[in-house]
Amino acid sequence: MTVEQLPSGPRDPKIILIGLNRCATTSLHKLFQNSGIASVHWVDDQGNNLAQKMVTNIAMGRKPLDGFGSVRAFTDIAFVNARFMLDGTRFFRELHAAYPDAYFLLNTRDREDWISSRALHSNGGYLERCCKANGMGADEVKQGWRRMYDVHHAEVQAHFNGIPRFLRFDIDRDDPQAIADWLSADFDVNIAHWGHYNRGASDRARTG
Repeated sequence: MTVEQLPSGPRDPKIILIGLNRCATTSLHKLFQNSGIASVHWVDDQGNNLAQKMVTNIAMGRKPLDGFGSVRAFTDIAFVNARFMLDGTRFFRELHAAYPDAYFLLNTRDREDWISSRALHSNGGYLERCCKANGMGADEVKQGWRRMYDVHHAEVQAHFNGIPRFLRFDIDRDDPQAIADWLSADFDVNIAHWGHYNRGASDRARTG
């Protein structure tokens, strides 16, 4: 379904980040939140993890983002512990089918920089949990991340090809004004609030 084929009725567009975590999800969350856009990052105010709740909703036949009230922006759809790893952005097809009028942002960065950031996250704790969840060593997990990065980017860009409500944003190269302009029909984003948060953060609750 394209933007031109949207059904009539009340519109409640959402902003959904479908880039992998450690690609400025905290910075984008802060940008939206400080621009007056209700945003949820990793967990909501009640401690519900966004990725887990999304999968539970899908399993129960509900729309993926049901239960988040007036939230309009969704960032860092991920969860990992020693037994389970979930990158919720891989559900981009289900999210697009459920919310055809949403804005889908592929926040990205250089692949090797992204791998390094993930490996160092939580003082190495994130990589350790991914190793345990996958039953693999660190080098194997990093190679798996490389494959996932390549597959995810190729599939997302093929799926959203020609759709105006999709934007690929390189956090190191692109001007954040591009995001403000892209969202301007429905959201007033003030790029004065753009900044790089959570570089080298050690607390998973402050993921970026």
